[in-house]
Amino acid sequence: MITITPLAAARLALMIAEEADADTLGIRLVPTTTGCGSYTYSIAITEAQTGDLVQDIHGIRFLYQIMDEEKLTGTVIDYDPTSGRFSILHPRPLQTDCSHTY
Repeated sequence: MITITPLAAARLALMIAEEADADTLGIRLVPTTTGCGSYTYSIAITEAQTGDLVQDIHGIRFLYQIMDEEKLTGTVIDYDPTSGRFSILHPRPLQTDCSHTY
């Protein structure tokens, strides 16, 4: 469903390992609207919620709800050690039919 690059998985594993309850934690992509009906995502380190499905990707527990599967499919999480930032790339282009006010 999603891809976590080995570099991103290694960094996420380190971040999760720093938590006292690391053995119960996973990551969740949290979609936020851009205002034009498209999504951007942030990464949350969290415990599973009722109804979560769990996918193990490179040793990282990826948590999601079945209703989010279509929105997340094809997403790639990568990590840039130079900037210290994660990137979350989705294969569907952003919608461009949104009018902008200047």
